This record gives sequence, C-alpha cells and structure tokens, in this order.
Amino acid sequence: MSRYTQVCCFLIVIAALAGCRPPEQTHLSMEILSSQPHLVTGGNALLEISTSVSSSQALILSINGAVVPTEFRATGSIDPELSPQLYGYRTLLTDLREGSNIVQISEGSHSAQLTLVNYPITGPVISGAHQHPYFCLNQLNPSSNGNKRRFAIGNGEFLDDTPLDEFCSLPTRTDYVYRSNDAAQNFQPLTDPTARPADLATTINVEGLELPFIVRIETGTINRAIYQIAVLHDPLGPTAGFDGWNERLLYNFGGGCEAGYFQSTGTAGVLRESALGLGYAIASSTLNVGAQGGCNDALSAETAMMVKEHFIENYGLPRYTIGNGGSGGAMQQLLIAGAYPGILDGIIPSMTFSDAVTYMTDSQECSLLLRNFVNDPARQLSDEVKASLGGWPTWSLCNESLGLRPDRVSPYDCSAEIPVAARYDALNNPDGARCSIYDGMKNIFGQKFFAQINSERAFAISPHDNIGVQYGLHALNAGLIDTTLFLDLNEQIGGWDIDFNPIPQRVQGDDEAIRIAYETGRVTSGLAGLSRVPIIDDRPYLDHEGNFHASVYSFTTRARLERDNGHADNYVIRRHSASLSLADENLALMDEWLTAIRADNSSTDMLQKIVQARPANLQDDCFTASGERIVEKAVYDTEALFDSSPGQCNSLYPPHAGLRLVAGGPLSNDVLKCALKPIDPDDYSIELSAAEKVRLAAIFPMGVCDWEKPGLHQSSNQIWLSFGPSPVNQYQSVTR
Repeated sequence: MSRYTQVCCFLIVIAALAGCRPPEQTHLSMEILSSQPHLVTGGNALLEISTSVSSSQALILSINGAVVPTEFRATGSIDPELSPQLYGYRTLLTDLREGSNIVQISEGSHSAQLTLVNYPITGPVISGAHQHPYFCLNQLNPSSNGNKRRFAIGNGEFLDDTPLDEFCSLPTRTDYVYRSNDAAQNFQPLTDPTARPADLATTINVEGLELPFIVRIETGTINRAIYQIAVLHDPLGPTAGFDGWNERLLYNFGGGCEAGYFQSTGTAGVLRESALGLGYAIASSTLNVGAQGGCNDALSAETAMMVKEHFIENYGLPRYTIGNGGSGGAMQQLLIAGAYPGILDGIIPSMTFSDAVTYMTDSQECSLLLRNFVNDPARQLSDEVKASLGGWPTWSLCNESLGLRPDRVSPYDCSAEIPVAARYDALNNPDGARCSIYDGMKNIFGQKFFAQINSERAFAISPHDNIGVQYGLHALNAGLIDTTLFLDLNEQIGGWDIDFNPIPQRVQGDDEAIRIAYETGRVTSGLAGLSRVPIIDDRPYLDHEGNFHASVYSFTTRARLERDNGHADNYVIRRHSASLSLADENLALMDEWLTAIRADNSSTDMLQKIVQARPANLQDDCFTASGERIVEKAVYDTEALFDSSPGQCNSLYPPHAGLRLVAGGPLSNDVLKCALKPIDPDDYSIELSAAEKVRLAAIFPMGVCDWEKPGLHQSSNQIWLSFGPSPVNQYQSVTR
C-alpha cells in the first residue's frame, strides 16, 4: 500500500463477539484509494473492501441508505499470514451526490460505514473561491500575430474550444498516436485505432513486455483546467485494460510563475517518448504550468490531486507518482510535496527554485531597486562592481536576465492571454484583474485596503520586507566596493508600494502576510512534507551565461533540509552542462529509489527509510564536458561568496550568490523579515569614520539584520491546509 493510500485510508474493523472468547472474527474494512474521503470530486470514488468473507456475493453495498447493485473485482488475498485470512475487493462508486455521502458495506449482521464528501469536478475543493475573472480557451486574447489561441492535442488536431458551461468545461476526448519505426519521425496520428500502420514500431516496457508503440491520449477538463493523460494502449489488444502501463505515474509541471485568470493552451507535456515507451503513464494540466496560474501552488496541488484521483478511478492505482519539471515546475513540486505530502511520492526538480516567494525577493530587489540605483550614469560604476553587490558571475544576470523579466509581484504583470480590457490599471481600470502573484493567491494571503491607491477595493497583502538589510555588506568586507558606495546604496535603495511603484522608503512587509507565507507553506521548509519525499535535483549549469536559473538555489533548498533535519540525505544534487540530459537516468534512479522505499514495511521513520533506500550509485555528482562522471558532495561555502568553494565539481560549475547572501543572509535564503540588532562595528572589516558611523545609524535607526536569529514568524509549515470550501483543516485569511 502506498503512502498516499495510507494517508487516504479510513479504516473500520468490526469484530463479531460470540460469548466471552470469540473463536474467530468477521472483518470488514473500507478505504478510498482515489482520494481522501473528505476530498472526493466528480461524483466517483474507487473503494477497496477488505474482509474475511471469501466471496463477494455476500457483500451488500449501500449509498445514502439505498442498496446499489455492485460488481466487485477481486484483488486476491491481502496477507497470507493473517488469521483469519483477508480478501480484497474493489469497486468504483459513481453518481455520488455533492456534499456528504454515507457509504455502507454489509455482510450478514456485520457492517462498516464511512462518510465521503464529494465536490464538483469543476472545483474548487481546497484552494478557495474560484479565481475571477477566468477566461476560457475561446475567450483568450489573440496571439501577437493576431491568430486565435488553440490547444494542440498532440496528434495534429486542436481541441474544440466551445465551453459546455460557465466553468469552461470541454468534452472529454480520446485520441491515439503511434511511434514510427522511422527514427526521424515524431509521434504520428493514428486516425483509425482499428488499423495497424505498416511503419508501427514496438517498445519494451520496464516489465520486459514487447508492445506496439501506440499511445492513448485523453484530454478533458478538471478544475476548469485542461488536463491530458497519455499511456501505452493497444486498441486491438487482448484486453480492454492498460496492459502496457507499468503502474507508475509521471506527473509533469511546467515553468513560469504568473497569477493565472485563464485556461490556456498547453500542459507541461505528456508525450515524452522515452518514458511512455517504458510504460509510464504521464499526466499534466494547464493549471500545473506556473506561467498559467500554477504559481498559486495550492491551486496547482488541488488540480494535481483531482487529476490523479481521476486517473486512479479510470486507469488504476499507481505504485507511486513521480513529479517532474523545471524552473516554475520545480517550484511547484517542492511546494506541493512540502505542503500536500502524498500527491507526489518522489520529485525530480530541475533548474530549481526553492519557492516563489523567496525567489521573487531576490529577483524583484534586483530588477527594480538595485538597477535603478547602480545604473545611474552619474555613478560611473563598472559592471564588475555592480555584479559584486549580488555575487553574480556577470552583471548581465541582474541587469538583463532578471532585470528585463516581467515583475511577478506587480499587479500589471498580466499574461498576454488575458484580454487587455480586463487588466488592472490604477487610473483607467481600477476594478480589473490584478496580476501580482499575491493577488493570484489572495485566497491564501488575504486582502486589505490601501487607501493611498484605492479606498474601495482590497488588494492582496505582500510579505516582502527589506528593513535592516545591509546590501553589499560582504562586498564591502571583501574590498570589492568602498564605504561611500555601501552607504549610498543602503541610503537610497528604497522599496516599492503594493502596486510595485518605487518609493524612497524601504518596504515594510505585512505582518500577517509574513506569518501566512510560513504557516501555509508558501515558503518551503525542510520539515513537513519535504522530509517525507526523495528528491533528485537535476541542475543544468547556466550561471556562466548570466541566466537567472542560478545554481545557488539548489544549495538554498538543501540548506533548509540540513537545518531542519540535521542532514539532507534525501536530496541529491546532480550538476552538468545544459547540453547533457540526465532526464531518463534520473527517472530510472527515482524508480529504483521508490521501489526500495515501498519494499520497506518496517516501522522506521519515513525520512530514515528514504535515506536507507537510496540507491548506492545515486550520489551528488557532476559531469565534465566529455561526459565523465565525478562523484563529489555538493558544497557551498558562505564564507567564500566571491571565490567558489573547493572541489572538482565547483571548479567546473562554480556556484554564485544573490543580493540577500551578499547582505549577510543565510544560505537557506528564507528570512522574509529579519530580526534586528544594534549596529556592531565588528561586523565591518574596515574602520568606519565617525561621520560614516553617524550616517549608518541614520540609515538604520531600528538596527540592522541579525541573521543569526530566525526571521519574524519563521517556522515549519502546516500540511494539507484548505482555503475552502472544504472545512477540514481550513485556514482563515481575513480581509481588513
């Protein structure tokens, strides 16, 4: 039984008493395999019954008091060593009513009962009220060349975008593609599933079965998003089932990080030939793409939960589910695994960012605050000096790669798909859609009124704060900048208001927003869910290109695990050039890792199980340009921000830093609002003059960051929080 199933399990065991000493017991137990009992969606649920009754003919199922004629599928003996012997039966419950449903299984005078709570397939379940406005596929703004935006199915056709209802629901359809034995060809459409093309290739799955390389693609809508599921399936096979499926589910997450408000035109992809050929099923949804609303990771988690539930009900129970994806897709995996453990059993993030909130602190302080200051021609600063302020390999990383990117915390950062007339403008359209990531997550963060901008409409609150941050501190102490620049920068750095307009004073983070960010898991921690999941961090090296996907973020994520658990042995970092792909190797290693975890039935702590099960050949490593593997622990020395830590791998792929690290912050990079301390002359490697000390005190009247202490409200997150409508573990965010 998978860990996800154990979380979902609702077990009732009934013992029949006969006199004082029962010679035998009649066992009846039920569990929902497709979801947690209080989080059922779409009116269906896969039920498993365990009983000492050897024939399903004696079992009677009723739902809400009405007997339901039921076909039970025997799953065999549960455990031959049990006495009395238990047998398993499964059946798919259908047509559950919205809200509470009482399910009862009876055998003679014995019965077991459980309550299921069913929500519409259109959602929401745990992510809070539906986002509004929300534009269906046929309502999207045309592309830049004026063409209509369409959803490509993968077989050369496009999805009919005529919605069935106000929830953007579209008809579910099934299509087939096949792999040609011509290696130069991609997947080809199989327009007639009853025919076998002459050039049809075969594949061998992980179970060693040779199968026609035909892939079934299911496309439909769940939670107002378009999902797809792809799996090997021979329409002419001996059974109607999915015999080529290897009982493993790969769930793909896409990049970017935007507020949402639209259905969009693509998932993170489901036609990965190598994985499909091995028998993996692959699933994804438009709301699992960060650039399409997946940056609201609670919504992405809810969508993945619902798509996985649908998969289990229609394809079968996977042994385990593996998350996969880069950049914003990496954020989603880490955040979902951390806050909603069990949806994903193992994760393979690439181009990793620890989470959106802390990454946006780095990126937006560079793009707005620092660039405005250092790029003033009157300062005549060299690119080398500018780069030293963030410990970057080149100034272009901040100035171009970060600086020219959209401002994700700005309400004006609306995706091109959103009609222009619907977008927020403080003067011309104050009621329009606000596209900051926090407005996209207003169900989580809550809202308040900012009278200086709009006294009639509440905006989502923000956790960003830079009070007490000494920008460039390590650069000063390393002799890379002088005292004048250090003081000028910190005196003039300023901040931004809730509309991301620059302001002369520093940003005062909203106290409630900071607390919420930590408590709800919008900032990942090493505890909670991330201590229950194996992680392979696939790090293609891009630092030397000045790319914002900096390798330091692999180290910040690992640092959180090390701090909270005493080690990060469930986290492996693999570094390589961008031209080398480890995707298939990583998938095979994760499969091996999860198989070993699944085989461990001991009572050992889950984190220890993960560590013990890690394959011996899966270690921190890196690869040379010629492909030679170097096994070496990935290390990062915060005392050498401007001179990479020693080692062969760091010589090949030197990690760099960021504004907050150069300001003295911890490698974990997760302090949103720092504790303050009095200015200490010993923190500076140079002797400050009396006038400079006076000026420094004026810049920091409340003191400077004490990075040795946790940040305000910093703590591990809670798990499986609901933001509505589910009342179970519901978190309250208040508009004020």
